[in-house]
Amino acid sequence: MDFAASMVIFSTALLVVFFAWSYATQQNQQQLSYNIMENAATSASDSLVRHPGLPEDWNETTVLSIGLAASENVINESKAESFLKIDDYTIKKLLGIGNYDFYFEIRYDNGSLAFTPSGQALQKGMYPTTASVIIPAERHVIYMDRIANMMLLVWS
Repeated sequence: MDFAASMVIFSTALLVVFFAWSYATQQNQQQLSYNIMENAATSASDSLVRHPGLPEDWNETTVLSIGLAASENVINESKAESFLKIDDYTIKKLLGIGNYDFYFEIRYDNGSLAFTPSGQALQKGMYPTTASVIIPAERHVIYMDRIANMMLLVWS
């Protein structure tokens, strides 16, 4: 009788430890995944607003590294237009966001969407409607001599 009672107590304690360990491991993996996505979003948004890209006068067919900056936080209109012409897969590869999806837009302070000189709305990618994790990276920029907000959402 004592042996059976001690086995029940021992088994219960072992199960509690096992489930606590599994939960902690799962939470740790989720946090690691979140951190990787956050680093990818930050790095990609920095690249877009702080660097001119490679080559410096790139277009949609010659781009090796995407950067939209004429100078730090000042968006070049022709690069923004070329950016919209690049397919999403190539953008993800060049920005280093891998298998994650993205959504990009530039809006003015009054909330209106910015447009290129040729009239294209400055938005690219798929807006997340059914995402499990969304990481926003926002930067204040100057576009067409106006203060604007660049938003890059990385999501899965």
